[in-house]
Amino acid sequence: MLLSARRTIASLLSLCHSLRSHRLCHRCKSLRIDRRTPPIRSAEPTVESCRWPGTVGLSKPRFPHIRRIEKWSLAVRQHFWMKSMIRRAVCLLGAVVAAVAVLALPGTPALGNVSGNALYSPSSSNEALAYNRMIRLQHSGRANGRLLASFERSGLGGAPSRYVIRQSTNDGQTWSTLATVSDGETGEGHPWNTLFQPFLFEFPRATGGLPAGTLLLVGNVLPPGRSTTHFEEWRSTDHGATWNHVETFQIGGASAKFEPGGVGAGIWEPFLIMNSRGEIECYFSDERQNKEHSQKLVHIVSADGGRTWSANADGSTRVSPGEVEDVASPTRSDRPGMVTIAVLPNGDWIMSFELCGTNHFCEAHVKTSKDEGRTWGSGPADLGTEVVTDDGRYLGSSPFITWSPSGGANGELLLTGMRTRFASGNGFSPEDHQAVFVNSDNGTGTWSWMPAPINVGGAGPTANCYQNYSPDLLPSSSGRMLRYTAARAAGTYGCEESTGEANAGVLPYASDFGAGDAGWLNYGGCWTTASDTYVETCGGDGGNKALAGSTGWTNYTISGDVMITSGTQAGFVFRATDPRVGADAFNGYYVGVSSTRLILGRENGSWTLLSQAAIPGGLAHDRWYHLTIRAVGCRFTITGSDGGETAPIAFSHTDAGCFTHGAIGVRDQSGTAAWRNVTVTHPGR
Repeated sequence: MLLSARRTIASLLSLCHSLRSHRLCHRCKSLRIDRRTPPIRSAEPTVESCRWPGTVGLSKPRFPHIRRIEKWSLAVRQHFWMKSMIRRAVCLLGAVVAAVAVLALPGTPALGNVSGNALYSPSSSNEALAYNRMIRLQHSGRANGRLLASFERSGLGGAPSRYVIRQSTNDGQTWSTLATVSDGETGEGHPWNTLFQPFLFEFPRATGGLPAGTLLLVGNVLPPGRSTTHFEEWRSTDHGATWNHVETFQIGGASAKFEPGGVGAGIWEPFLIMNSRGEIECYFSDERQNKEHSQKLVHIVSADGGRTWSANADGSTRVSPGEVEDVASPTRSDRPGMVTIAVLPNGDWIMSFELCGTNHFCEAHVKTSKDEGRTWGSGPADLGTEVVTDDGRYLGSSPFITWSPSGGANGELLLTGMRTRFASGNGFSPEDHQAVFVNSDNGTGTWSWMPAPINVGGAGPTANCYQNYSPDLLPSSSGRMLRYTAARAAGTYGCEESTGEANAGVLPYASDFGAGDAGWLNYGGCWTTASDTYVETCGGDGGNKALAGSTGWTNYTISGDVMITSGTQAGFVFRATDPRVGADAFNGYYVGVSSTRLILGRENGSWTLLSQAAIPGGLAHDRWYHLTIRAVGCRFTITGSDGGETAPIAFSHTDAGCFTHGAIGVRDQSGTAAWRNVTVTHPGR
């Protein structure tokens, strides 16, 4: 009921905006909720646009109550004599739902961002998808640069399934099926139907008599009743075109859901990495020692290219070092899991993992090794460090970490996960399902965050789709772009593997909006891209904003064009952290233009005007105005120009005790606006 009411009031306000010259509009405006109340947004789109062009053009309605409102809008325009009756009906309905709408919570989701391209779409509703892993071939000769991906794929109803190996030869623009890989075991009941947690690995060097470029695929294969968990291994020597089954190298029991007494004994989430000695290390979650540890993180070692391993299939020692404990909490109920590893430029390894259990919310932790995995931190009981950004966000559930060569002397670590929460109170943040954390100091010090390159949604698992579960990150070769891949509840059969890329939170940055708003998050408002512009059409007093870039950016110059299309003001945001939906709901700065002046102010839950200058001759609606903002230390220099019709204006301001870092963005207030040609560079360039 609450969501329905919120959608209805949002539609009413949008209708009012489209009819702003009509007396009906003025009556509806009197129903506006307070400017501090977060604008109403929903994970489901309500209408395709918030303002209708022309006199009779209507957007396509998605919900019955919106369809009725749109018909009322058309009736007002075509049958002017009915305006009084319609005005009373609309405003009465608005009054009812406004009382419910004011209950909107401060954690209102940030929406926007493109949804990416389909990497794989199932051929029937019998396929269940999740958990993608992708690699870029780097040691395969003429095949270098090719992208390969695979993902969880299960046959519902017990039907056998296969891993699908998808390839792209044009850096992710298009995808095709290169191969399929079936359960390699034989005998009664095989092939099995549940193919979980695939991992693709390319040999960076020759080992075990196998050349560099050899590929391994490992995965967790389960029968229809999920009574056991088997790690199977396949090998390809032709860049993924064909695969040969090597062996089943680890065997576990079932998950807690299927074990007597609700105590799990399974094995989960294999991850492969090669050390400098040419040994392959396989890390995974292990529940088999559940009397001491509900779950722990371990690894086993292969010195012959994956033919044999240091532990037998049941986890007992075959040869040294056997099965090595890496994270094993002294608290039995703790469940570290979902391990991934990145190699740092100083030679250290860093692992990320979730920590679930009593008093835990599956928060992401990191832990380092200085000896290529022989030891981690101070020992298995060391639970590492929880990753929290300096504006109070943490990742929860199925984290994934990678390293990128761009972003500074140490490159940057990029970490994502299924959920994003506030460290204070554990509520979900507006960026839930849409954040990538960033660190440029080898995993120590502070973490910042940026919007994920795409938005795959996150309404939770459906019958055949586990949205955003264990998303994958793959930097470009230069590190300047970041590819994000995860399952999304979309397409003909309700699920697809979706992928897309955007700037990896590094400078210089540019967005012409020609391909949508990849890497942008919206906090209130109705946002679209058209003709290389970014357009906000709902307006209102909520300070609608969209952010991009990293909250870790410090000194930079942002420039771009802004156009006020209705109302009073619009401009740019810089050094923004802790954003939420609401008029002044972020920490940072706003530079805006109105019909008469150029202003600079500080935002931190309230508005403080810092400086301003008159615009000679004023600024009319629907005229572009170019702004440049240079932020170095606490000194800000603002320049504005309308392209030569009037003299440029400029002023500087020093804000003692300033906000020192943050993302960039665009914002309007009490009106609607458009932006184009947004760039961010290092200062002085």
